[in-house]
Amino acid sequence: MYHVLIVDDEPFAVRAVVQGLDWEALGFGKVFSALDADEAMEKLQSERIDLMICDIEMPGMNGLELVEWATDHYPAVETIFLTGHADFSFAQQAIGLGSFDYLLKPVKRDKLAEVVAKAVDKIKRQEEAREFYTQYRSYVKLWEAHKPVLVERFWQDVLAERFVPTEANLRESLSAANMAVEPDTPVLPILLSVDRWHKEFDERDEEIMEYALRNAASEFLYPGLQSDIVRDRRGLNVALLYAGDAAAFPRREALAVACRDYIAACERYFYCTLSCYIGEAAPIDRLAAQCHSLIEIEHDNVAAAGTVIVAELRREAEAHAAGGAGKEARKKMALPADRDDWVVLFESGRKDELLRRLETMLAALQREKADAEALEGAYHFVLHLLYHVAHKHGLSVKELMGGKKRPDDITAAKSISQLRAWATRLIAAACDALEQQERQGSAVVEKVKRYIDDHLQTVTREELAAHVYLNPAYLSRLFKKETGQSLVDYIIHSKINRAKLLLTESNRKISDIGESLGYDNFSHFGKTFKKSVGLTPQQYRKRFQGLGESQ
Repeated sequence: MYHVLIVDDEPFAVRAVVQGLDWEALGFGKVFSALDADEAMEKLQSERIDLMICDIEMPGMNGLELVEWATDHYPAVETIFLTGHADFSFAQQAIGLGSFDYLLKPVKRDKLAEVVAKAVDKIKRQEEAREFYTQYRSYVKLWEAHKPVLVERFWQDVLAERFVPTEANLRESLSAANMAVEPDTPVLPILLSVDRWHKEFDERDEEIMEYALRNAASEFLYPGLQSDIVRDRRGLNVALLYAGDAAAFPRREALAVACRDYIAACERYFYCTLSCYIGEAAPIDRLAAQCHSLIEIEHDNVAAAGTVIVAELRREAEAHAAGGAGKEARKKMALPADRDDWVVLFESGRKDELLRRLETMLAALQREKADAEALEGAYHFVLHLLYHVAHKHGLSVKELMGGKKRPDDITAAKSISQLRAWATRLIAAACDALEQQERQGSAVVEKVKRYIDDHLQTVTREELAAHVYLNPAYLSRLFKKETGQSLVDYIIHSKINRAKLLLTESNRKISDIGESLGYDNFSHFGKTFKKSVGLTPQQYRKRFQGLGESQ
């Protein structure tokens, strides 16, 4: 509730205002009064005052002098002048002091209530802005001081598949990170994907806000569990919940409710619409595959923003789990030691060399009369390799297969001949898809750039994503990967470059130029321009055109 102070040297006038309005309905808990400026200053010093309704003509210090003093000492106080003098000089001074309104006595009760209600709306907006700024500054300090810790690096390495996740490797990495977690600890991933921002942030501010989102996630996403909220090496925000026993995880319905609460909080406090993609609890060595599945779902989600999507059990996850009803023993994966070389061959488009290595691996299995477990190990190696390459290049698995059905097929491990046919087909299709992606990725980015140039006044990330039929978050990552520049920074720089051209080659009013580029607020345009160029629009025009122009 807010507090209001009524200041007037005529007691009946004070009573009329105090008793004439339903202050509680307007949001005020306390109504104070003062008969002169000295008494008003005492109230301002001893009480929290949000709104002051003040007369001008008073003995001693008049209302204008009182407001000037209050502005210096309590700048958050809003002021409404209520006076019987229709003096233009008074009105000018009132405006100069930043008063909210200037009303003449006698004023109708409804009119005063209407003005007070508008003042309350402004007070609320200012409070929210101050709260946001305070939180923002705290996150800036945390973000600037924050250094990657060993735990975060461990999860980043797991998600980026920077090491082969054997039990020995996991134990060594977990020990180095000083984590009291076992390799077979179930981990449940939740992909936190920002669909759109409701404020214009540059890349640095987006990173700070995403840092704030990650911090807030730990408070909402089932705080009873252990959790780490990380940003992987490709810019994905992922919440990782883990427990000693899979039974300790909440039911999906409860987790979905927590995610919806989190989405609502992000909408309100962090100026964004966000979606949550909930995966399946799986051991650490299957975590990357789970995240691949979530990325694929996100990629396909081009319409439903601000939603919670629970991933169904994926066939590739089942392939990593022990076969047979009720069995819990995990299959051992027979992985060639040179997997990184295979990745390099994929990325360089050397399909023939990949197929030669595949044939060498299969020939070795045939010579050694490999059993079913060894064939399944080779099958998992190829499948794991495909998921790694897809994730690294921002592709869904379906895209890597040329839009065809999913690549996993456990029957491929029934015999060496079946495995050969399956793996050959997959490797050839994946190499072709990567080659095509190099061409299409650039084509999409060029299409986006052209659209930005043609729609600078109204362009948004969501509009761009719809134009190229991609999920907004997915498009942002693709654009950053292709250009090295965030999409939002590119839009801002394009607007500033257009503004520079218009400032030097036309005599249009600066405010009109700002509006033509989507800046309805002249102050916002001026600040953005100066931040980018180092000069105000007026200074830039004067320097490069030799013309001075007022706003």
